[in-house]
Formats: sequence, C-alpha cells, structure tokens
Amino acid sequence: MNKSTDIDIVVRYLEDPENEQLKAELNDWIEQDNANLGIFLDMKAMWQGDPLPAASSTYDVHGQWEQLDQQLVAPAAKPTPVVQMKRRYWWAAAAVLLLAAGTWTFFGPGGYQTFATNQQRDSIRLSDGSMLYLNSNTRVRYAREFGKNSRTIKIDKGEAFFDVTKQDNVPFIVNTPEVAIQVLGTSFNVKSSNHDVKVFVESGKVSATYKATGKKVILTPGMEASLNSQQHDIDTKTYSKRNNILAWKTRTLIFDETPLSEVAASLADFYHVQVKISNPQLADKKLLATFPDLSLDEVLDIMRKTLRINITKTNDLVEIY
Repeated sequence: MNKSTDIDIVVRYLEDPENEQLKAELNDWIEQDNANLGIFLDMKAMWQGDPLPAASSTYDVHGQWEQLDQQLVAPAAKPTPVVQMKRRYWWAAAAVLLLAAGTWTFFGPGGYQTFATNQQRDSIRLSDGSMLYLNSNTRVRYAREFGKNSRTIKIDKGEAFFDVTKQDNVPFIVNTPEVAIQVLGTSFNVKSSNHDVKVFVESGKVSATYKATGKKVILTPGMEASLNSQQHDIDTKTYSKRNNILAWKTRTLIFDETPLSEVAASLADFYHVQVKISNPQLADKKLLATFPDLSLDEVLDIMRKTLRINITKTNDLVEIY
C-alpha cells in the first residue's frame, strides 16, 4: 500500500521540520506527482490549525512550490509545546479527512497504525507475514511494534478476514469492543456491526470470548459464532463447505440448492440492499447457481429466468414475488 508510505513521509516531516533528510524525502515525494502538493498543504494546514480551502478552490501550484521550496531550504522554526499539542489534535482530524479518499494509514496517539477503507476493499501484509483483508467501510488498528512481543489487532468497525502465520510463542489476538479472539495459526473472518460480532473459521482453531460475560467458545473449520450484545449470549452454527460468508472477499456467490430465504439474506449482505420476499410460498424455493463477481442487476435477471419469479428493484429495495 504505497499511500501508507506517502503519508508517513509527510507526518515525519511535520514532526521534525528541521531534519534535512526528511526535507529531501518530502521534496522528492512532491516532485513525483503534482497532486501530492495538495495533499501536503491540506495536512500541513490542519497540523497548524488553519482552515482548509473550500473543496471547489484550486491551489496556485507554482506559487506554493516556490513557497515550499524556500521552506525546505531555510531552517524551520522549532514549534512550541502548545503548538505541538495543537498539531497532534489537527493530525487526528487530517487522518479522518484522508480516510474518505480511500485506504490510508496513519500513526495516532500511542503509536497505533490505523487502516481504513471507504467503499473499496483492500489487503495488508503484516510484519509477521500474516495477511489481513478488509471489506468496505472497515477500520482496524495495531501497535507500531506489532510482531515483536505481541500480535494484537483491534477492529473498530466493519469486516476483516485474517490469514495468520503461525508463531507458537506469540499468539495472534483480535479485539473488538465486545469480543476477544485468540489464535496461533489459522484463517478466519470477523464481522463487527451494531455491537454484534460474528466470527467464522475457515481453517485452524479459534477461541472467542465475549468480554461482558466471560463466556468462551472454541471454533473449528466451518463454525461461526454470533455474539449478540443485547442477549449476552453466544450462538454457534456449522456451515457446509458451500456458503457465502466470505463472498465479499472471493467476489463469488454460490448457491447449491439454497432456499430463496437464504439467497435473499446473502444478496442483502453482499450488495448492501434490502431484499424482501413478498410471497411467503417462494421462501423455500431452491436456487442452484454461481455468480462470479456479477452486478446485482445481472444476478436478479438470471434469478428471474431460472426460477420464473417476479423481481423488482427500486433504489436499495429488492422485492421478490
């Protein structure tokens, strides 16, 4: 993820503007792309507590280049402690702004590295070799020292799939506000939304503990635990090999004689729409089909023809009757 390195360059410079090496790195980065100058100026303004320009405004690139060039050459004034505190505050705000543009990383208070996605999906290779896949609208964070003495990741919101490299002496721990998950080497999915958490294990073994009650469940391949904060309980379910829990990652929906009621739930989750079956007699109707990364309209058209049913789509509502 090149953007994470880009943002680190800007942050390091803003933290130590007198460092000649950081000045050179920043200068080289800005020269790579004119758009980088705009990113730097936005971050610098928020770091200093200045208002950002309006979205419709444009930068005087040439003028800003001359101004920045003088700044990178001339010695920079060392900020006072008050200004430093203010800059830290605005850096947090800048991070929120930058997250809206895509997947970004930043180091926040306490040296935590944060990754977040907006409408897109992304993946991260962690320092221990483990892979982390993020669904859209997901935010995770972990310590700058991840992998040295501990491997702990926090999911603030959203859904993520973990393919964990085994290290017997350093357990891999995933925390959500409600659930603590511990593994040694495995692959599993965590979905956190509205204070409810679902943990699905693809391989290996996972221990999931509900923090409010201390209740624990051991999950093996094919098992999913649903931890409902309102009910203070853990429900488990075992799935067959053909399920769509990881469809967001594989981008393929598979239905193997699946009742239409379950199809509707999968479509709603995958395409972020509401699916309503108006005719109760259709709920048990079976669908046998595979949809490899198709649009919702394409899927609905195939379902109409295959099952000979009526389907209408209005905005984010799909009605089957």
